[in-house]
Amino acid sequence: MIFKTIPGKLKNKTVVGAIDRLRKIEKLIKRNFTQNDISNVQAYRKRIAEKPEFRNALIERQADFTDMSLGKSTLDYSGCEVIAVYNLLLKYGGGDLKVELPDLIEIFEKDGILHAGRFGVSMKSIKKYLEEIGIEVNYTTDEEDFDLLGHFCDHFILTVMNDREDIFRQIHTFYISKDGERLIAHNAGLRMRYYSISEIIGALNGGKAKGICLMAVKERSEKTE
Repeated sequence: MIFKTIPGKLKNKTVVGAIDRLRKIEKLIKRNFTQNDISNVQAYRKRIAEKPEFRNALIERQADFTDMSLGKSTLDYSGCEVIAVYNLLLKYGGGDLKVELPDLIEIFEKDGILHAGRFGVSMKSIKKYLEEIGIEVNYTTDEEDFDLLGHFCDHFILTVMNDREDIFRQIHTFYISKDGERLIAHNAGLRMRYYSISEIIGALNGGKAKGICLMAVKERSEKTE
């Protein structure tokens, strides 16, 4: 997500709040993105026809999605939040709550996008959506809580500022899965497995990244008869 209207060196809570105010303004405008619904479905179907395994695969390369739109932008440019949610739903509960990518885009175009999609999607709208579909979300903007949640939870959506000294260097949001005690960052340009959320943040952009917001989810328990 490119976000160029918030000055740097603000508290995380303030940054997230400013972003969400833009979401509320956008929602009042009530733009019509019906054409996106059609073109995104067409692009999605073409992708599946060419590569059927895509339907059940995590998205690791946002740059591949130049053919799908988010508002007045494209998924490769500002779709990291949508991709993070898509990836989480693909893994959570064995994929029982999975939503097709065009449908998920449509959901956030109605409530979540910023500046017609050019600045991505509000983090608070992600939390709201996940809770609406029955997922309990542990949410924090306090970096001191990140590793604690990383230890006790199983799925994560992390938002970082790529350069802690300059918010003009973009914000990125991505999904993190857990394999045993190790954490795996998806669509973040990282190939290793990590022991903590802070270790992942430290591996981004040569150590310049700063965590802004973490949403952590525990895998649902198996129902007993």
